[in-house]
Amino acid sequence: MELENKLKEVNTRALEQAIAKVITDATGWDYSCTIRAIQYVNTGTAEFSLTVETTDWLMPKND
Repeated sequence: MELENKLKEVNTRALEQAIAKVITDATGWDYSCTIRAIQYVNTGTAEFSLTVETTDWLMPKND
C-alpha cells in the first residue's frame, strides 16, 4: 500500500481527540481540536490546518 493511502486511513477524529487531550493536560483547561483542509502533498506527507479552542474562559471561577 502506498504511504499516501496509509495516511488517508488515519482516523482524524481520534487524532483530534489526542491533540485536544495533550493541550488540555498541559494547560488545565478543556480544549477541543478540529482538523481542517487535509492536503496530501507527496508520498508519505500530509499537511493540514487545525483549530484548537476552549470555552473554559467563559466559565465562572469557583474560588
